[in-house]
Amino acid sequence: MDQDTYCNNNGYEVADLYLELAKTLYEAGASVERVSDSVRWLAENLSDSNVHVFVGYEEIELSIQHRDKIENRLYVLREPFKVNIAALHQVSLLMHNLSSYQGDICAIRNEICRIQNLKRIYPIPLTILFTSIACAAFGWLNHSDVQALFIILISAFCALSIKFGFGSRLHNLYLSTLFSAFSGGIIAALLTRVIQTQTSGVALISSILFLIPGFLTINGGLDIIRDHTSCGIVRLTSAFIQVSIISGSLIIPLSILGDEVLSNGSDMNMFLLIFTMCLASGLAALGFALLFNAPLLVLPGCMICAIVGRLVREAGVFYQLDIFLCIFSGMVAATLLATYYGRKTKVPGVFLAVIAGIPMIPGLAMIKGLQEMFIIAHTDLVVSNTVVIHSLQYIMYSAVAVLALICGIILPTILIYRKSLRI
Repeated sequence: MDQDTYCNNNGYEVADLYLELAKTLYEAGASVERVSDSVRWLAENLSDSNVHVFVGYEEIELSIQHRDKIENRLYVLREPFKVNIAALHQVSLLMHNLSSYQGDICAIRNEICRIQNLKRIYPIPLTILFTSIACAAFGWLNHSDVQALFIILISAFCALSIKFGFGSRLHNLYLSTLFSAFSGGIIAALLTRVIQTQTSGVALISSILFLIPGFLTINGGLDIIRDHTSCGIVRLTSAFIQVSIISGSLIIPLSILGDEVLSNGSDMNMFLLIFTMCLASGLAALGFALLFNAPLLVLPGCMICAIVGRLVREAGVFYQLDIFLCIFSGMVAATLLATYYGRKTKVPGVFLAVIAGIPMIPGLAMIKGLQEMFIIAHTDLVVSNTVVIHSLQYIMYSAVAVLALICGIILPTILIYRKSLRI
């Protein structure tokens, strides 16, 4: 269909417009609720009341009724699709300025097409560099030594270069995750044999941090709570598979690693240590914001949310509160601030909250638990009960800490947006 035919609206072709909007949002990482709310909002502005959209994990179905006829549209999604905060920002601006288009579906369609064709805001080399620095900042938050920071920078840079250079050619999300995780892990493990470090495990897990499916997990949880159960379950299943692939890809790097994972104790003054951790959290959030193509005006907000969340967490630890309560409280504070900042900048606040929460992932406990399990798996070794107990403790600590982070994002988001449209 050419543009002139599309602009000559006969009451039916507008269905294509709604489908294009839904596709653009979902492929940019939006939740099901945001997709359906945006389509409904556009339909109301175009005086269409009988528009229904169903979003599955691999398809979008749309129906629109015109008098005695019902028109259906179907779009099949093809992975991998990427989180693109800039695209979500542009769609949100479009939704808030629909009145200026005066019902011209041709102009609205052209704007949606422009959003779909947007290039990355930041050059790929710059994104790789800052994301590598973000991974190193995460390593510092998990008590890595200076040598490990260099290992993280090099291995994360190599893994990201491989992901951007070859990952998209695989046309499969899980193969891309496996290839990137194994590459980053093996490079980090080999470097620990060359560069002496006492925190080799932290270097290993930090090098592949960018692969953790945080947005997929949060969106899956939000979809289930908002009664989009089928899509939510599949999203969570996909996130679980990705985490399993990442863990499995570290088996060979762990065997090369060899040395025991140690925590690097710091003699730094407590307040100076908290200051550096908050600064590292902000730096990590900045790098991951670039990775997810956040607009320039959003970058300060990502850093501030991460710093505030970490400050609340460390303040709770300083006053000897329960660590999981500290993590939850820090994440809630970051989410509330992210929601406010998101409303001001027309960016989904939940995305800012996820970026702010990434630096609080318990990477050290994760890698310790994984290494202890790796030791237990060797049938030729006599494993003491202490090793088994430590492994379970690290795994349970990691699981509960991640659950606290997820709840700290989802609960405030549900309460704040329980009645308002997400557009």
